[in-house]
Amino acid sequence: MNEFIWLLHKIFNPQLITIWLLGINLSVTPLVLTAYQPPADQKPPSGYSDSSGVR
Repeated sequence: MNEFIWLLHKIFNPQLITIWLLGINLSVTPLVLTAYQPPADQKPPSGYSDSSGVR
């Protein structure tokens, strides 16, 4: 049983899986962002944009 756990640890190395997933995310994100097309009827913000509350 101990050899089986060792083999699983060697095959599924957590550091390599993390590096692989991060690399996939970083390579796919720019492709998704370049494919974004804003809606044709989108209007710019009107007036002043105020994010603060009442004083």
